[in-house]
Amino acid sequence: MPSLPSVPTARHVDSQRLMSVVAIPFAAAIAMASTVAATGVTATPLGETHSTLGFLLDFTTFCYLAVAMAHLSGAIAERTCGGMAAGLSMDEFDAPEPMSTDEFWGAFPNHVDGAAIAGAVTLLCTLAGSFLS
Repeated sequence: MPSLPSVPTARHVDSQRLMSVVAIPFAAAIAMASTVAATGVTATPLGETHSTLGFLLDFTTFCYLAVAMAHLSGAIAERTCGGMAAGLSMDEFDAPEPMSTDEFWGAFPNHVDGAAIAGAVTLLCTLAGSFLS
């Protein structure tokens, strides 16, 4: 019997990256869509054809789709161009040393994990929106 490939395991969970994939886009989607829905003014056809909950789901879908595409392009850039410093500091003198490739890909979520999580939330929001229609 052929052996199945093993699933790689993360050496540690990076809570900062996990928040940037899961919580921050959700909070932004809720805040922005709630503000638009509360004012009753929408500049796109999305708000005119759906209920407030439908608009909220569409906006959440949009936010997580953007996150998924950002992580997917980050994964492609990482594999083709090599790594860059991964930190919150934009100052080049204060910036931490660049992570090694093994250290970056050994943490959860890495770019592929982030794209998969955001893609799954996008799919769930799309499915929930189709049930509302």
